[in-house]
Amino acid sequence: MDDTIIKIALAAFMHDIGKFADKDALDISLDGLAEYDLQLYLPQYKGRYSHYHAVFTAEFITRFKKCLPMELTSAAWGDGDAFVGLAAGHHNPSTPMQWVVAVADRVSSGWDRDTFEAEYSSAASWKEYKKTRLLPVFEQLNVTGDHLPDKPASYRYRYPLSSVNPETIFPALTDEVAPENKDAASGEYKTLFAAFAKGLEGLCHRDSNVGLWFEHFESLMMVYTSSIPAARVGKIVPDVSLYDHSKTTAALAAAIYLFHKQTDTMSVDQVRSYDDDKFLLINGDFKGIQSFIFSRFTDSHKFRSKLLRGRSFAVSLLSELAADMLCREIGLPFTSVVLNAAGKFTIIAPNTELTLSAIERAESRINQWLIKTAFGEILINIATQTARCHDFVSGNFSNIWDRFCRKMEEKKFSGIDIGEFGGAVEGYLDRFINEPGRPAVCPVCGKRPSLRDAGSYLNDEIHSCNLCRDHIFLGTNLVRKNRLAVSVASDKMGGRESGLFEPIYGEYQVSFHDSEGLENSNGLLKYWNLSLDSEEIINSNSAIRFISGYIPRYTREDEEDERILNERRTEEKNLESIEQITVGSAKTLNHIACMAKNIDAGGRHRGLESLGVLKADVDHLGLLMACGLPEQRFTISRLATLSRQLDSYFTVYLPALLQSKPEYRNTYTVFAGGDDLFLIGPWNRIIELAQSLHDSFGRFVCHNDAIHFSAGITLHKAHTPVDTMAHVSEEAIERAKAEGRNRITIFSETVTWEEMSRLKEIEIKFEAWLERDLISRVMFYRLNEFIRLAAQEKQLISNSEIHMSDMACTKWRSLLAYATERNVAGNFKGEERKAVVMEVTTTLAGWL
Repeated sequence: MDDTIIKIALAAFMHDIGKFADKDALDISLDGLAEYDLQLYLPQYKGRYSHYHAVFTAEFITRFKKCLPMELTSAAWGDGDAFVGLAAGHHNPSTPMQWVVAVADRVSSGWDRDTFEAEYSSAASWKEYKKTRLLPVFEQLNVTGDHLPDKPASYRYRYPLSSVNPETIFPALTDEVAPENKDAASGEYKTLFAAFAKGLEGLCHRDSNVGLWFEHFESLMMVYTSSIPAARVGKIVPDVSLYDHSKTTAALAAAIYLFHKQTDTMSVDQVRSYDDDKFLLINGDFKGIQSFIFSRFTDSHKFRSKLLRGRSFAVSLLSELAADMLCREIGLPFTSVVLNAAGKFTIIAPNTELTLSAIERAESRINQWLIKTAFGEILINIATQTARCHDFVSGNFSNIWDRFCRKMEEKKFSGIDIGEFGGAVEGYLDRFINEPGRPAVCPVCGKRPSLRDAGSYLNDEIHSCNLCRDHIFLGTNLVRKNRLAVSVASDKMGGRESGLFEPIYGEYQVSFHDSEGLENSNGLLKYWNLSLDSEEIINSNSAIRFISGYIPRYTREDEEDERILNERRTEEKNLESIEQITVGSAKTLNHIACMAKNIDAGGRHRGLESLGVLKADVDHLGLLMACGLPEQRFTISRLATLSRQLDSYFTVYLPALLQSKPEYRNTYTVFAGGDDLFLIGPWNRIIELAQSLHDSFGRFVCHNDAIHFSAGITLHKAHTPVDTMAHVSEEAIERAKAEGRNRITIFSETVTWEEMSRLKEIEIKFEAWLERDLISRVMFYRLNEFIRLAAQEKQLISNSEIHMSDMACTKWRSLLAYATERNVAGNFKGEERKAVVMEVTTTLAGWL
């Protein structure tokens, strides 16, 4: 990639780092700043300098020279201005390239040109800005138009100033996170910056690949600046994080620079203009994801756990690398991808003929590869929308985003290009090799030709196609390793078995490496840390990607867990089950189903040995994102903040919850991210987990009644095909949505979450009765009949006419009284028994 475009994007990304690396963090005084630097980087208003963070940005680059790539301080790197001038000159720009960063900064914030000059540039910073905490966008989302006033005092919640971890992504009441005084606030900033500086020192690829180092640096900024408000002056609602503002500024700057470079209009006046269609918004959306993940054939059962997590992870890779291919084809850095979650991404690109040609080439190559390898089970749709700087200004962005969303929907339903991809798959039959003793068709997918040598990730007697082998390879290594390298297709990084047999899009090789650095690999394109551990996240020396999900693994305790043994199985089957246990490896779905059993009073394991499948997604998210904010507050940086924060609930909090809570550790993440999830676990724990997620999500969105999710839970035997689980669970969640959303469907019944909580209270009451031996288990079976009769009576009452032949259901009260007399408080005598029977009868009747 061109050095200058990396320089522009990195300078724009780093332009506001002086708000974090300020005079206290750098331990300098304002009097100690050179007058030359003040004149160079700071604007003046009524004879006084303002916006001192710009000069602190320059000071940071100088102070931390040894921790930064040497290119950043080299005059020979790229074209035009020096890097420090681009990063620090955005409030006092003088050259076209400095104006590129300055305009990107203003557009990212939603400022139009005239308002910026009249208000923002002359506004002073808040006197105690360090005491200000980031406000949650979730608290203000509302499609009814009843929005909070543009005053921070109107908000009840704030984010704590902290690095990213499963707890700090939750907002808290202001009194719980607000610092006591100015000194305490400054201390929190200094502590956070010290941790950031330590992480900066350890980032890899500093001396070998500035583009790859940039990706690691961007991730470090995400960890440490996601809770820092970007806005510090004027009448601004501080709900956009410094990280998200920095990233959208980098994306806009790269697009502006390329537009003017490719149109030969690089002048101050042209760069400052808000009227040209400089931008092209690009949306990539994969369709067929779920059918791709859950498709099955004969022998897929043998590898279903590995296939499931391998395919799910492969979808994440397809999205990440499709966005990367588009950026590389256009000539953009990775920061141009401003939204990326759940198989969808949005890129800000320059609106030029070169860009349009690059999109056409990339889309064709991606779909050609998907047709060739997956026969169109999964395809990418790419939609575009032109935009001006003026369209990103507060009050205007909602219009351009609405048009963009309509383009996405139109593209989604347009199907594939029949002219290019229609008809029979060319050369399909020629790919198969007919040899005695081996199947011609892959026995795992039943679609593609099997290999002569499928490699060590399959049993010796099993053959598969390239793609199924790769999914098993991914699913196997996700449990073992946390470091993933993406390199050019020709780079195997350790041999044939260490990477994909079918490089993604024919261009990206993927391998797992525990060793850190890989400094000497010329073909390395990405190096990611996939760990879900909080310590690993804050101490990572490479880019972090929350795309692997939580996978339950065997522990030493599992080797002695009697739930895995089953008296109904043969001894041979039990021995086979025990042999599957290897400490550290992923648990099988069969053993996860065993974890649903409970210990009774006699020490025996009882209960239904079944899996529960939970599928959930946020209701009306598209409407909330498009219409949930007032037009004046709807900006690209707020949209990026909202999308990233929502995704963090599913990709940061959820895995930590499953890992930290013993009752949820056997829950398998098929996918979770963006706005939805698909989990498999012991059926009883899945029910508890659903309620826990509903409660925690309410806390996550500031108990905003406008933001909620629907869910469906279904029960299955362990050997049930996964595609069947997916289909039935999809029907369950659709039923919850059809009956009003903000509901859960379970046991084919749909209830509101409030009713679910009441049912939980009833469950606790039942358990207490059983523990006191007040009620027999036989009575539970009788209750099913009473439920049926009570439901019939309820329907009967709603009818306009009632016939005598239909009134038999109304006798359920007398039948209930008779049943409780026979089955309740059998060990009690006299008046005490009468009181217990009356209590149980009255309570049950009320519930019914």
